[in-house]
Amino acid sequence: MQDKTPSFIHGISFQLAKIGIILAFVLSFVMSFIQTSFDYFEQQRELAKFIDQVIAVAKPPAARSVATLDEELSDEVVNGLLKYGFIYEVVIADEQGNILSQASVKRDTAATRWFTQKISEPIVEYSDVLAIPGYPEGNAGSIRFKVDMDQWLAPFYARAYSNLIFGVLRNMVLVLLLFFVFYFTLTKPLVKLSREINNINPDHPGVHRLTLLPRKRRDELAQLIVNSNHLLDIVELSLAKRRAVELALRKSEEHLRQIIDNLPVMIGARNIAGYYLFANKALADELGFTPEQMRNLHVRQLLKNSVFDIDTMLQNDYRVIRGNEELDVIEERFITATGRQLFLQTHIMPLAFYDEKVALIVSVDITDRKHAQAKMEFMAHHDSLTGLPNRLQLVERLEHELRRAERHGYYGAVLFIDLDQFKNINDSLGHPVGDRVLQEVATRLQNTVRDEDLVARLSGDEFVVVLTVLDQNIETAALRAGEISEKIRTVISQPCLYDNMELRVTCSVGVVVYPDKNNSVHELLRYADTAMYQVKEKGRDSIEFFNEAMADKVSRQLVMEGDLHRALEEHQFKLHYQPKIDVMSGRIVGAEALLRWEHPTKGTISPIDFIPVLETSGMIIDVGQWVLEESCKTLERWHELGLWRENARLSINISPRQFRRTAFVDDVVQTLNKHKIPANSLDMEITEGIVIQRVDEAITTMTILSEYGISFSLDDFGTGYSSISYLKRLPVSTLKIDKGFVRDIIEDRNDRVLVETIITMGRLLDMELVAEGVEQTDQLKILRQFGCHYYQGYLSSPAISIDKFEDLLRTDTKNRAEDVS
Repeated sequence: MQDKTPSFIHGISFQLAKIGIILAFVLSFVMSFIQTSFDYFEQQRELAKFIDQVIAVAKPPAARSVATLDEELSDEVVNGLLKYGFIYEVVIADEQGNILSQASVKRDTAATRWFTQKISEPIVEYSDVLAIPGYPEGNAGSIRFKVDMDQWLAPFYARAYSNLIFGVLRNMVLVLLLFFVFYFTLTKPLVKLSREINNINPDHPGVHRLTLLPRKRRDELAQLIVNSNHLLDIVELSLAKRRAVELALRKSEEHLRQIIDNLPVMIGARNIAGYYLFANKALADELGFTPEQMRNLHVRQLLKNSVFDIDTMLQNDYRVIRGNEELDVIEERFITATGRQLFLQTHIMPLAFYDEKVALIVSVDITDRKHAQAKMEFMAHHDSLTGLPNRLQLVERLEHELRRAERHGYYGAVLFIDLDQFKNINDSLGHPVGDRVLQEVATRLQNTVRDEDLVARLSGDEFVVVLTVLDQNIETAALRAGEISEKIRTVISQPCLYDNMELRVTCSVGVVVYPDKNNSVHELLRYADTAMYQVKEKGRDSIEFFNEAMADKVSRQLVMEGDLHRALEEHQFKLHYQPKIDVMSGRIVGAEALLRWEHPTKGTISPIDFIPVLETSGMIIDVGQWVLEESCKTLERWHELGLWRENARLSINISPRQFRRTAFVDDVVQTLNKHKIPANSLDMEITEGIVIQRVDEAITTMTILSEYGISFSLDDFGTGYSSISYLKRLPVSTLKIDKGFVRDIIEDRNDRVLVETIITMGRLLDMELVAEGVEQTDQLKILRQFGCHYYQGYLSSPAISIDKFEDLLRTDTKNRAEDVS
């Protein structure tokens, strides 16, 4: 081992001696300065004292010489003062300032004069007044003399020089003695200790020991050697333990490496330069390397087939390593060694890896999740049965096409296609056959239009085709749209084979050209739908273009929808009541609540105009609930007033959309629980169309509500399907004969026979019969002959306000009382 013993000039003895000399000289200088300062001030005080004595001795003879004008005496005084070496000039003058005697000596040149000028005035002049007793003014003259301060301080300089030389010699001797003491007591043992420490084997520090000092030495150095030997023993023991721990760590690292290699996640570590320092087996296998091959390879070389941006990856590593932050990378996309596309969700965190900070990358394979997500996104934008775009994608694509058509100045068209009477196929052959027909129609539509056109399925048997870039002239574009629509109608009407069956369907097509008047997507779809319904009304299996008349109708409908919303909020709706009269007695046995709308500016609006808008807009649900609430409140009021007789019924009309709601039963039950109406006083009128499509569901709903005392009437009987097979299953207590049959009952034999048949059938089924629209006495006579129970119509009263109807009830109650009496 290399000897690292310090040289003499770097030894502690030399260093201590050097420090000692510096400190001794500084201390000596400071003490000498203090002593010299005190000596200087003492010398100054002695000078003042001595001058006072000189003046006291010289003043009497000087005063006599001035008083007597004795020049010889004056000269003696002057010469006497000049004998003091530090006084070099003396002047005696009378009271007028005339010099009586004056003398001076030459000032000697001294080496200390420059220093005297630094610490004091070089020449100091003293003077005093010569007073003579008995003299009128007490002042006979003056004496002045000058003192050479350098001469006066000469003894002071001699003493200071001697003190300085003596102090330096004394300090040098002291430092020399200290040097030898330090060397033999400290430096020499330390040098030996240093050499022995250099000879210690770091791997086996306990083999060699440091030589102990003689026992008589119990100072810090001796204790240091003892403690050092003890430390060597501890280090030797610690190294042994460390070797055991390192062996265990190596085994633990091997086990940990095996665990990490067998984890289903991909783990790696990259430094700030982008080189991999570690990778587990899962990551290496996906990239086509071994963990050893990946070590010290750059990310650009390893991931050269990656679809993910490598620069972004390196920037993320930099943020993690330098910024000490953790990052979640939502998605990374790679191409594996086998060419498989791999999606990873990665978490990056800083890690102290040996002597540097690296980015630890933990990635989870989310490829299956991505595929599932892609499938879900496809399902969210496509119809599950036909694979066609659904309403969501249709709206997005159509919005894009609208903007594109406006920007480039061309026209396209939206085709709304509805299969005619498709329900018959589902009802007669079952839904699997209907689904197969829908798939065949979707295929035919796609094969009929261009690739750039869009075919979508809205719901059920409704399809929409968006024709793009037809022409820059609107007439030509409309002509081409008509040609394609006709082609579509022809293609769809061709037979569809299924299990040796030849199925045929036709379609109704509504067409609207875009862009026109800044119409929105939803307006275009509504216009096309309106045109399609025009085809339905005219007999189906045809094509209809949306025109201005339809636009006006739709516009009026939209305006009315807004008015209807305000009508409900501002309580513009009212209930009018048309009495239900006993055919035989002419007494009131009930009433029908009819909805009326009193518009604040337009006046009374006919139900024929606003009821269909309520139906199509869906507001019929809220309005129907309002009618139910108001009817129950009215029944509760009439019962409290004693106007509503026992077993009388108030009928309200229930719309199909309201009846088919899942929450319909709950809404009705909650309303009945809120209002305490008379038992069996509420009747609900439903149409045949409500029950004919879902007979079982209708029966369930009606049965539940019947348990709460609600009866049901079948309204407009005879105008629909009128099948006895379902009629006998329904919990219906009343049949209402449509006013269309009653109106011509006098002249038209067919209507008379039909009404008689309905009444006879109803009575046989133990149902009550109510004829609507009775306006003439002859009509009432015929109904009485046929055995009809009740009637409504202008013959008795139109629908009237609640106040007027209550007057009728009071009159009817009074008449009943009179008949009884």
